[in-house]
Amino acid sequence: MAMPRIWLPRAEEILDVLRRMQSKQLDRAAIEELFQLQRRAAIELMAQAGATGKRGSAFLVDRTSLLSWTERVFKDESWQLQRHQETSAELSRSMAEVRALREKMAREGRQPLGFPIDEESFRTNCDSLPPAIRIEHGRITIAIDDAAPEDMLTAICQLLYKLAMALNNDPDSFRDRLTAGEPAPELTRARDVLAALQHKG
Repeated sequence: MAMPRIWLPRAEEILDVLRRMQSKQLDRAAIEELFQLQRRAAIELMAQAGATGKRGSAFLVDRTSLLSWTERVFKDESWQLQRHQETSAELSRSMAEVRALREKMAREGRQPLGFPIDEESFRTNCDSLPPAIRIEHGRITIAIDDAAPEDMLTAICQLLYKLAMALNNDPDSFRDRLTAGEPAPELTRARDVLAALQHKG
C-alpha cells in the first residue's frame, strides 16, 4: 500500500524550493528535509520520482525529474487535499452544532440519546447501506424490527446516522438512486397537479 502523501499541503512550497535550487541531483537526506519525511518514505518517494543508483549513499534523484513528478502529483491529487479540508471544516461545524444542541438539551433537562458508532459507519456509502434502508425514486424507506420502544429508537437513530454518512460520502450514487426508475404514484400525481397549475397560469 502506498504511503499517504503527507507533504501535499506543502506542495507549493516544495515546488518553489525545487525551482530555485541549483543542484542537479538530490540525495535521500535532502529529500527527507525538503519533504519532511522519514527514511523509508523518502526512499519510496525517490523511487517513484525516478531515482537512480543503489539504495544507499549513492541513491540520487534528478532535480528536474523530481520537479516534474511533484508537479504532476500535486496537479492530480490536490483535489483530495481540498476535499479533506472541506470535510474537516464540515466535521468541525457539525461537532459544534452537536455540542450546542447537547448544551441546549441539558439546559432544558432532556437527556440526549446515545448509541455506539463503529469505524465502519464513517465510511458508509450507498452500496454498504444495510438492507433495512431502501432508496427508491423519490422515496427512502427505513425498516426496523419490532422491539422495546427504547431499542427501536436507538435502532432508527443508528440507521439514520448511516444514511446521513452515505449521503455525505457518496452523494452522486445517492442522487442517482433517488431519481432512478419510475416515480412513486404520489410524486406522479403531485407533478400532474403542478403541471396543470403552470398551464393554467
